[in-house]
Amino acid sequence: MARPGGTPTGSVPAPSTGATATPPILGEVDQLIAQGKTVEAVLRAYPTAEEDVRRAFGLRLPEQWTHREFLREQLRADMGYVTQLLPRLYALYEPARYGSHPDVPVALLRDLLRAIYAEAPMYNLYRYSSGAPRVGRSSEDPGSPRSRPTAGVVPP
Repeated sequence: MARPGGTPTGSVPAPSTGATATPPILGEVDQLIAQGKTVEAVLRAYPTAEEDVRRAFGLRLPEQWTHREFLREQLRADMGYVTQLLPRLYALYEPARYGSHPDVPVALLRDLLRAIYAEAPMYNLYRYSSGAPRVGRSSEDPGSPRSRPTAGVVPP
């Protein structure tokens, strides 16, 4: 399936400079879903996205904090849509992790995860120019994604 402009759904357009590697978690989640392991996909997706958010934005999580404390205390307005998308991913994760195992809305899981990784700082975690990962958005790079929701994911 392609987005307007011809970019396949789920992939991030490659900028004109440097190469882009797809975040491994996207493939891992797709593989788990294909195997019918949707709960496992959620259990893998949220912790990985949370760790990548912390790396991308330079956040430190005290060991004693819960996921809810992290979401409430660490997410900031300057983090773009990640502040809305990560809590929505956690809303899928919490029931799977702590008790009930509801039917996981697979399309929503995929859309949320792809939207999180389409945000510029997250996208740049997997962007390489000279072999080293880049964190943050370069002012000289007009080709990288800007902070915006991805099709199919509407902020609450």
